[in-house]
Amino acid sequence: MATRTRRPRACTYCPEPDADVCVRVQPPAAGSAHIFAHRKCAQDRGVTWWYAIVDEPTQAPR
Repeated sequence: MATRTRRPRACTYCPEPDADVCVRVQPPAAGSAHIFAHRKCAQDRGVTWWYAIVDEPTQAPR
């Protein structure tokens, strides 16, 4: 299984780190970047998000 490294995701609506939803994807001509936001920031602006980020736990549950 591949291990993903967690990178801080900037919110497109505020300066705080750790955005937890994707609100849009730029078209391939623009580099296909995923645009992230905090769920609350998107909700406050009436923006529907596409998917939520779920980070894997650092240790398996017992």
